Amino acid sequence: MKDRLSIKFGGESGQGINSLGKFVSKALKETGYHTFAYREYPSIIRGGFASYQIDFSSVEVLSPSEKTNILVCIDKEALEKYLFNVYGRGVIFHSVKDFRLSQQAEKYVKENKIKIVYIDTLAISEKEKAPKIMGNMVMLGSIWKVLGLDIKVLQKVVIDFFIQKEGIDLEAEKRCLLAGFNLDEIKDDILEGLPKLKDNKWGKSIVITGNQAIALGAISVGCRAYYAYPMTPATSILEVLGNTYQKTGILVKQAESEITAVQMVMGSMYMGCRAFTATSGGGFDLMTESISCSAMTEIPLVIVLGQRAGPGTGVPTWTGGSDLNVALYSGHGEFPRCVISVSDASDSYTLIQDAFNISEKYQIPVILLTEKHIAESIFNLSSLPKAKEITRGLVKDGRQRYLYTKSGVSPRWIPKAGTTTYLTNSDEHNQEGISTEDEQDIVNMSEKRMRKLIALKKEIPQPKYYGPKNPTIVFVGMGSTKNAVLDAMKLSKKKIGFLHYQYIYPFKGERIIQFAKEKVKIVLIENNQSNGLGKLIKSESNFYISNTINKFDGRPFFVDDILEYLKQ
Repeated sequence: MKDRLSIKFGGESGQGINSLGKFVSKALKETGYHTFAYREYPSIIRGGFASYQIDFSSVEVLSPSEKTNILVCIDKEALEKYLFNVYGRGVIFHSVKDFRLSQQAEKYVKENKIKIVYIDTLAISEKEKAPKIMGNMVMLGSIWKVLGLDIKVLQKVVIDFFIQKEGIDLEAEKRCLLAGFNLDEIKDDILEGLPKLKDNKWGKSIVITGNQAIALGAISVGCRAYYAYPMTPATSILEVLGNTYQKTGILVKQAESEITAVQMVMGSMYMGCRAFTATSGGGFDLMTESISCSAMTEIPLVIVLGQRAGPGTGVPTWTGGSDLNVALYSGHGEFPRCVISVSDASDSYTLIQDAFNISEKYQIPVILLTEKHIAESIFNLSSLPKAKEITRGLVKDGRQRYLYTKSGVSPRWIPKAGTTTYLTNSDEHNQEGISTEDEQDIVNMSEKRMRKLIALKKEIPQPKYYGPKNPTIVFVGMGSTKNAVLDAMKLSKKKIGFLHYQYIYPFKGERIIQFAKEKVKIVLIENNQSNGLGKLIKSESNFYISNTINKFDGRPFFVDDILEYLKQ
């Protein structure tokens, strides 16, 4: 693809693949390229295949490519697996001694004019009087030579990382990097099409994962407590907040179950402390009774739902987008809720702030959807967006906790001595919070709660449109699907548009109906099999989207997927 390259590191889990990818990703960014990093790994501690792919360019890159220009493997089985994921005229570097191509692999390599370079990293690291593990640094130096970039930039990134660790021979790290960089058999013209830097505006930018952005967004909007039970892909939020609690003062607790975590959140929010939890599908299922309780008691509740592939345990370290229905309909009874979906690190930072403000203002549960792909991929941002103002909707004191109001939002204050008695009830209740079974009380209170959706729907924005004024085709989607389509828009000559839903429910369908009236071809793009968003669009706006592109193999949409669809 023009003005864009990718590097994939492959190996066995535990061989340092993640570290190699991080070093190269950061060094490319420091050089001035825009980067996007995407990880794949199995749900076991050691063994299986792991990869770390960096796509980079002189222009913004938002999604991974399906294949790679440079493949770097330090394990035989990974090399055999990923060899067929190299683009034509690409390069394969490996350190697998006596490796022999299969007949099928040899044919693929020959037809695609792929170059293969073997580097005896163990022998070179031994020659440099360095531990065997530093053979990885030899490989890094060789890759940097092929890219034709300044080795000092890579050296600084590596040394800055290892200087924080005890017992590391920094001089040996430098020697191994230089040894790989200076190998005679490595030519800097072995690879064609290195993206030319137009400027160096990305050199001072930041790299951040979606989960890191959620944690920072929560901090910026006044979150004071986080409770969770570890579950991929939400666990890194717990890690970020746990590693920084001494600086932020946030209370961080690992609960013994997801049920405990969500009820601790409710207890904190009840007492006026901003708190949230994050989990994945199985953990979210355990929280659904508490979601109903939150709705009835009108205690604000914020839950981050990190989607992965499959029901049950599924494939826990792979991505998906099939949990919209459980976010929309989980919990018994009828009650208002808000469902929001993030797509990248930037709106992960801002939308968690919206989730808190909406939850407190309207006293409802808010579910923030993310995906494993968004949660763990590394995005390159010029800077974080401006933090939003905190909106809590509290009053100093009240008289009737569940007062009937035109907006449906009743007075909420912080329970404390010296104020009106604060009655909270998970049974149906009257305006004072006293349990009731009176038919008119039941109807009035249920209607009061549902009126919140009218005001909330007016407040949330329309889906955002990206693209030309007169597109010939408009993709409609949510979550990470946006990123692959936006990248394809840069590479395709067709007039493509994308209608991006961040605020899923309450649903706004005016924009999509307008496109339908203009007779634009509309294509639904979803990271699931059953078109959850499409069904919501049909039920809320009575518009059925017949053209669909779906992916549900645990992988995100690659930019190649969109380009291939456009060809057809």
